Amino acid sequence: MVSIAAVAHELRPGREELTVAIVEALAQVRAATVGEVRDEMAMSGGDLEVDSREAEAVIAILEQRYGRQLANVEDLEPECLPSVGSLTELIHRRWPADQPVSASRAG
Repeated sequence: MVSIAAVAHELRPGREELTVAIVEALAQVRAATVGEVRDEMAMSGGDLEVDSREAEAVIAILEQRYGRQLANVEDLEPECLPSVGSLTELIHRRWPADQPVSASRAG
């Protein structure tokens, strides 16, 4: 299992690493275990819808951990239908490729 700390030395986390970080943060927001969130994802066909408030909280957690802005409010409009997969793509797309992960903030 890859943890948030494991991406500390990469310039830009890959989609898999971001998904792990999002699942960990979502578990925290839902006061659930990572295993429970993963089980729910599996039962939903591999992706899991999240409401916009959960998505905002997940992004805030990741922004604090990584020490950078990862999304804008308009990225989370209701018509965007946030899910773990769409948040992964959004954050991956927004991450500046030449900016390293802040090792002091990750994990």
